[in-house]
Amino acid sequence: MESLPNNFTAVDPDYFKVKLVNWSIQSSCYLLVALLPLILRLFGLPAPWWLVIVPPVLVIGIALLVLRILRRQVRALGYQERTEDLVVRSGVLWRKQLVIPYGRMQYVEVTSGPVERRYGLCKLTLNTAAGAATAVIPGLRAETGEELRERLVAAGEANQL
Repeated sequence: MESLPNNFTAVDPDYFKVKLVNWSIQSSCYLLVALLPLILRLFGLPAPWWLVIVPPVLVIGIALLVLRILRRQVRALGYQERTEDLVVRSGVLWRKQLVIPYGRMQYVEVTSGPVERRYGLCKLTLNTAAGAATAVIPGLRAETGEELRERLVAAGEANQL
């Protein structure tokens, strides 16, 4: 794993592939819906030409904009383990940095969907006792996620005593 500035640990680079697969599935579904007026027109049902042209062009334009920032979104994700807390950072346009004290942790969960499993990745979710703050670190190697979960649980138990 590469290190981000200020000693942040970056997520696995394969997470970009997961985001790319999800992007392509979503974009395809939106495009299919946007093409419905064209399909209706091909079957002889009336549909105005602007409704045939504008939605697919908009969907393609937005999909390309999202594609342009995907890699930057993945590079912006990172976490830092400190002595008293965990710092999670994310965001390209709207940056977010969440600090979770180990003593406030309630439970740590590691999950992975089918696309993440395909690339050997997982997502770590850390919930606080108040429930107000939830830290999510996607794109971790499965082994790294399990090890981080164990370290966080141990740190949480040590700080609650």
